[in-house]
Amino acid sequence: MPNHIAFADLEEFSRHYLKPLLIDALQVRLDAWPVALALPPDAIVDRAGSAGQRSGVPDGTIGDPCFVRTARGWTWRDHALLQWRTGGTVAHRRISEQEHRYDVFLSEQPDMAGVPRPTVDLHAVRTRYERDAVIQLGADNAACDLGAGWARLTLRWSLRLQLVATAVGRVNVVTRAKRPAPHSDAGRTGPYVTADPLAHLLNVRRLARDWERGGASLGAVQDQLVSRLAAAIEPPLAQHAASHAALRAWG
Repeated sequence: MPNHIAFADLEEFSRHYLKPLLIDALQVRLDAWPVALALPPDAIVDRAGSAGQRSGVPDGTIGDPCFVRTARGWTWRDHALLQWRTGGTVAHRRISEQEHRYDVFLSEQPDMAGVPRPTVDLHAVRTRYERDAVIQLGADNAACDLGAGWARLTLRWSLRLQLVATAVGRVNVVTRAKRPAPHSDAGRTGPYVTADPLAHLLNVRRLARDWERGGASLGAVQDQLVSRLAAAIEPPLAQHAASHAALRAWG
């Protein structure tokens, strides 16, 4: 690692700064920002056809997802799939699925000048999927297929943090963010109840607004968590750079 960085290795940087100031702080925000699948009051859930996975929570137990260590950094995941239906002569057989995930990778990557720098890559994604199959029951309980519709929405963003030295030897935390436009697709079969299953099954505007304004959104992470991380990192790095320059001058 370049000698102007005041960390013995990436693990030291991770332990003293990244884990308490970004990972743990982001965990608190995710705990306070539950995004459960909301079902109508008359929904009848098929427990056998439903499933869920949460990082850090053993299968078959109940608990909130948490960041777990991986070979490259940390990951946080909350996945739920619910099969449910409504009663009545016109019955809906539904599938509601959501995946919410954050991945944090720590490595050395080249900066704009091609020099390897300590780098943190944070990727966030939320996917929503809905499927609706409609069946009408006749007087003799014979089922008539009225078609099916489905819709999917994917929201994502990424943020890169690099410790980059300036020409005068100061080390700054440089960030680059990417937020692609929401991606959606939908389809239908048979005489489904609407020609626009996306608008019928998903409130895209509300989901996108929640994604952009939530406590663990890109704006919140960049403006609050990353700024705190930079404020904690840059002073000791500046002091180290000054000491290193003084030693070179005396040497």
